[in-house]
Amino acid sequence: MKKKIPLLISALLMLTFAISGCENIVLVPGRSSGAITESSEASEPLSAYPVTLNDTEILKAPEKIVSLTPAYTEILFEMGYGDRIVAVSDYCDYPESVKELPKAASSANPDIAAIKKLSPDLVITATPIVTKDRISLEAQGTKVLTIASPKTIEEFENIYKFFGLAMNGIFDGESAGEKAFAPIKKQLDSIKKTDKTFIYVTAANTPAGKDTFENAILSLFGTNIAESASGYTYNPEMLKDNQPDLIFVSDTIGKDMLTTNENYSGLKAVKDGKITVVKNKYFERPSGRITELLTEIAKAFPAEKPETASSKTESTDSKESNNENSKETENSKPEPVSSDVSE
Repeated sequence: MKKKIPLLISALLMLTFAISGCENIVLVPGRSSGAITESSEASEPLSAYPVTLNDTEILKAPEKIVSLTPAYTEILFEMGYGDRIVAVSDYCDYPESVKELPKAASSANPDIAAIKKLSPDLVITATPIVTKDRISLEAQGTKVLTIASPKTIEEFENIYKFFGLAMNGIFDGESAGEKAFAPIKKQLDSIKKTDKTFIYVTAANTPAGKDTFENAILSLFGTNIAESASGYTYNPEMLKDNQPDLIFVSDTIGKDMLTTNENYSGLKAVKDGKITVVKNKYFERPSGRITELLTEIAKAFPAEKPETASSKTESTDSKESNNENSKETENSKPEPVSSDVSE
């Protein structure tokens, strides 16, 4: 009886392995973590699609794209996907070649009929398309990807990653986005924050506060006086008691407005000419061209003077000279007079 027990155990183990082999399950990339397939599908090649971005499921690499947001059009060209764009918004004007592309109105009010005629695989926009129009587009196989305009550096970088994922799928997509964003990230990381305060006066004559892209960029260099308010709600009358060292102003209104507006004309920064006019489109259309803006902003902030080799030598010589002078002074002191003076 004892000899039969090992044989019985061996038989049971063999049966268990046989059964488990038939029911082997694997996760398939591109599906949700809950989606599984049996071993009969395990031999299928792994697929980079579908990929889901902001609740939009993209089933394959899009070959025809309509971009309704100028910044996103620029980024798509930066990343090498410009040849897939078949139409743009009326406001897209960079790079120069997009001016020749068909127009599809704007992200706020897109020309759905014109878009449908082009039968694109994907429509990209920063502003949500109304539900009925979205349903109408998706019914003919056109996916709509909505990505809100960035308010932070992280959201800015994520746009590149999203486009990489949409165009390349889950395996290489994110790395493609990171690679495209790398030159921007390098310049952002090189910025050294100063102790200077600032405000950025927008086209609406109000300073940009927290939760704005303007604040995210400029705060890398200094401290935003208007950061206590969200969005563009900071009351400029408060600047009288909390004056900035520097003022940045949108090129859409310029310096002259500051010198005539009662909220700004009395500020010390205005009187001292500490005003920098910046191209507002780089804030409104964040893309690779933001590096040009960073370079201009940096000029306004006083950088710490680096210590050169010659300045170090001069400093050392100065210290040595001071030490020698100190010794000479000590040696030249008169000797103390004795209290026992003979008459």
